[in-house]
Amino acid sequence: SADLHIFLYFNKKGRQSAEAVVTRVRRSGLQVVIQRYGIDGFVSMPAEEWRLDEASQTAVKIQDENVRIEIFRRIVVQIEADDTDFRNRTRITFERIVSEAERREAYAELEARRKEALKEMYPDRLVPEAN
Repeated sequence: SADLHIFLYFNKKGRQSAEAVVTRVRRSGLQVVIQRYGIDGFVSMPAEEWRLDEASQTAVKIQDENVRIEIFRRIVVQIEADDTDFRNRTRITFERIVSEAERREAYAELEARRKEALKEMYPDRLVPEAN
């Protein structure tokens, strides 16, 4: 099964941090997709730290009401293999929210790589002259 192969991969690689996208807010945590590894999973959020609202699909930190997680918000999670009780599960835990500055920086880096790839793919492309 795919779950077993995911477990074996993270058992070999060790604990990894990755960016995830929140797809759903549930009573006890967040449903996320981790695009880097092509997996989805559930991130448990402690009830004493987070107020989770399924109706509005938001998670609000109890100590700081300004910290909110909504659908499609990007967060950083830790992924690790968990073989306690011989269950062979992959555990995903919340690390932090991706800040706006980090998102802008990542976009700028990605855009620069895209432009470089275009130059390599189309070296003879004419560039419009500045008048």
